Amino acid sequence: MIARRTPFIVLSLITLALLSGCASYKLGSQARLPFETIYIRPASNDSFAPQSQALISAQIREAFIRDGRVRLLTNEKEADAVLEVTLTDYDRESGARLSSDTVSARTFRLQLEAEITLYNSESGDFYFEGRKIDEQTSVYADNPYNAASIQSYNQAEYNAMNRLARDIARQIADEVLSPWPTREEEAVAKQAAAKETETVTE
Repeated sequence: MIARRTPFIVLSLITLALLSGCASYKLGSQARLPFETIYIRPASNDSFAPQSQALISAQIREAFIRDGRVRLLTNEKEADAVLEVTLTDYDRESGARLSSDTVSARTFRLQLEAEITLYNSESGDFYFEGRKIDEQTSVYADNPYNAASIQSYNQAEYNAMNRLARDIARQIADEVLSPWPTREEEAVAKQAAAKETETVTE
């Protein structure tokens, strides 16, 4: 009887160990954040990205809501942390072309860059400042500089901007909610980079 039950007991112990290991990994991978609530300021647009300010602001809020680790507040003074987002650059670059036409591009790469700053609402101390985020996507359309195909390209770019906004919003949420270095660690990294630059220039 005992011999028959031995394989079952061993299998049960192995399963329990695996489940315990998975649980430990899940708990260990979630770092404790130094804030529980956050206020997200409307994104500032210093780039030429079309119709992007309101779209990206909405997508960023949606990304934080989906994650659920912090609570979004509508009052900046009541929040533990404040997030600022500035769109800094928007670039269009032509890609693939028709083999029979060396002028009209068929693919355009769109790249959006942003800087994000997160600080403590009460003390004003920065958790991090001016971190750079970028995202890119492709647009498949006729040459946007050709009057006959401007409308088609504008529609394609509008659709691509939705993708860019969604993807860069996810990046921003990950950057804020994932473990990040302290100001002291960033200072040490900057000093190391400065010393490396001095060594190269000498």
